[in-house]
Amino acid sequence: MKSNIKLIALLAISFTVVFSSCKKKGNEPTPEEEKLEEISGTWAIVGANVLDTDITGVTINFNADNKTYSVTGLATFTDSNLNHAEVLDSSGSFDLNDNLDVITLTPGGELSIGNVNKETGDLTLSYSGPFPKATDNETSITLTLVLQ
Repeated sequence: MKSNIKLIALLAISFTVVFSSCKKKGNEPTPEEEKLEEISGTWAIVGANVLDTDITGVTINFNADNKTYSVTGLATFTDSNLNHAEVLDSSGSFDLNDNLDVITLTPGGELSIGNVNKETGDLTLSYSGPFPKATDNETSITLTLVLQ
């Protein structure tokens, strides 16, 4: 009887150790899911490296759940000569490349992710486009965004 109790106790401890050490697959997010969560939200475009002034009234919302985006204040963005490459549209879908460092907007263009820190609310996106006129050579444009 005593040996049966010891055996049962040993089996119980063994099962506890085995099952507590197993990780459940699917509970941890993939790298793409993590990046989507980082960029998800409404971001205000507050500056561009090619401008001497701040930008106000332009936001882009990335929805990670259905991979869609929407832009408010697109006219201000266009009036600032920042949309000659038609990188932004009023709304559409987006996807990330395999390296998770480029957002492809449809309709729209490609935005390289320079920095994203949701904790501090900082995001930088860059693209190439003619500036300041549509007929000028392409230049690298870096946008500074803050989380709303």
